[in-house]
Amino acid sequence: MKYSEDMEQFVFEYHGLVFAWDEEPEDGYLGQVKLLSENYNSHLDSIIQFMLPSITEIFGKFSVNEIKKKLGRPVICYDNGQVTYLEQSFDEMHIFTFEFLDDSFSELQYFSMDG
Repeated sequence: MKYSEDMEQFVFEYHGLVFAWDEEPEDGYLGQVKLLSENYNSHLDSIIQFMLPSITEIFGKFSVNEIKKKLGRPVICYDNGQVTYLEQSFDEMHIFTFEFLDDSFSELQYFSMDG
């Protein structure tokens, strides 16, 4: 766990994912991180299907595997229930974000491409 001056949040990297909190999390955060990591990775294809219409509309058609590579590492902010892709490689100007309503990433909403 470290504080990121760039993000102005506490961050922890686990299995290729970045987890972020506004305040330093309590001792039990590792269990939460493991659960979210497992669920994010097991639902990644359905997460991409959720984002696919917007990505296709703006950037054209890509396969699920191409999108996985282009998204980069997600930043999962449990405090506000958001996943953000700061390193996406579709272009250099957008940040992709969506909200998750449950720890299993089965209820997603509000995908946006801000930039």
